[in-house]
Amino acid sequence: MMSQYVFPSSRGLFRIVRHGHRWRSLIDVREVARHDSAEAALDALRLAWPQARLPQTLSEWRYLAEASALPHARLARATSTFRTSGVDPSQARVRRSRRLQGRPSRGVTDHG
Repeated sequence: MMSQYVFPSSRGLFRIVRHGHRWRSLIDVREVARHDSAEAALDALRLAWPQARLPQTLSEWRYLAEASALPHARLARATSTFRTSGVDPSQARVRRSRRLQGRPSRGVTDHG
């Protein structure tokens, strides 16, 4: 996932996405234009879509950081290679007792 600014509107999902050194302005999945800065993309979207009532500043948009910049995303990528095949992660793990079946617990008597 690339870093991007997102703003939902009744007209669609407006996004300003970092693409290399440039920024792309999008409505849903359709690219509108490319810009040199995120602020220029915001200005272009606001001019093209005044009825969407887009915020004036990027600080009012939701910012989604690039996945590789997030520490938990790096950890998820690093551990994904260690998953064993044939194990369904949606199934709960079965815990097995380490106690021997014939040995009672301490302090517990067999009579009631």
